Amino acid sequence: MNTKGFFSRLAGCKISVLSKYLLKQGIIPFLAGSFLFTFILLMDRVFQLFDLLIGKEVGSFKVFMLFVYSLPFIIALTVPMGVLVSTIASYGRMSGDSEILALRALGINPVRLMVPSILMSVVIAIGMSLFNLYILPDSNYNLKQRLVEISRTRPSLRLYQGRFNEISKGYTLWADSINHAESRLKGIKVYEELKGEPPRVIYAREAKMFVAGDSLTLLLSDGEFHQLDPTSPSNYRILSFTNHLISIPLGGRKGGRIVRSAREMSLSQLLENAEKSSSKRRKWRYILEAHKKFSIPVASIVFVILGVPLGMWVRQGGLGNGITLSFLLFMIYYIMLVGGEQMCERGNLYPSISMWAPNIVLGLLGVVLFYKVLHGK
Repeated sequence: MNTKGFFSRLAGCKISVLSKYLLKQGIIPFLAGSFLFTFILLMDRVFQLFDLLIGKEVGSFKVFMLFVYSLPFIIALTVPMGVLVSTIASYGRMSGDSEILALRALGINPVRLMVPSILMSVVIAIGMSLFNLYILPDSNYNLKQRLVEISRTRPSLRLYQGRFNEISKGYTLWADSINHAESRLKGIKVYEELKGEPPRVIYAREAKMFVAGDSLTLLLSDGEFHQLDPTSPSNYRILSFTNHLISIPLGGRKGGRIVRSAREMSLSQLLENAEKSSSKRRKWRYILEAHKKFSIPVASIVFVILGVPLGMWVRQGGLGNGITLSFLLFMIYYIMLVGGEQMCERGNLYPSISMWAPNIVLGLLGVVLFYKVLHGK
């Protein structure tokens, strides 16, 4: 009898069973963590959608489609968070129940305990990279289209009564009251500051707002123009009017067509625009968005490298501890990500560094923690 071959097959069977067990431990925390964080990040969006549905009488189908197209951007963030929750919760529980200690006593190296989760995180990272490449840009663009369509029929939806609203470059509007269903405003004050012209303030009793072509049009009734000549402060002019039209150019559109921003472009479009761009900041913005499509999915792998030793170290598993620690760690990751993005947009940090630095920092921290766990320090 070939006992050597028998024990080799038995060892292979044990590894397979162990891998299945480790992956099974993380399924429920992964799903629960992903769902919970998706729900949390969607709460603000849900309140806005309810306001559109109930307070501003936008159709239920339009509101539902806004919700659908808002989901992919949230999912792109919450899936890596779910991986972190799963890793900390499952390995923390195993460590707290002395299962890790028992496995190490059987001669199983902690590195081997990490392998199944690493492989699964690689699969998730590849899947989320494809998601960011092919689904997310079109979803963001469709969301933008829906919002523009709604704003064309209800242009006052993004305005708030009783506060100053910047509606376009050089135009700030105040309205005492707004009827969003009819796009009618009362108690209007418009501050107009155009290049090469002295600023002026326009007062009107009421206004009707509508979109024509690429411009937002205000039909003002019963008002006055107030204009001060900066070169001659004593020259203050007041002109009354019965009806007056103001046409304000809308950004983000060209010839009636909605222009894609960087976050709404595919990888090929980003690289093409980066190559054509003459401005360093604009070029870096496109390259930054290209790196982001991969850096956030790869965070799933980094979170396993960090979460496994952290779970073993704290020795307190469970979904609650996993969610708490994951939220704190993801906040650190997100702050570094947003900070790097802002520095890149100012032209102070290369796109590759700004997008990959959070992964590198947290990955190195995970390696240090794993070394301490491995050597009992």
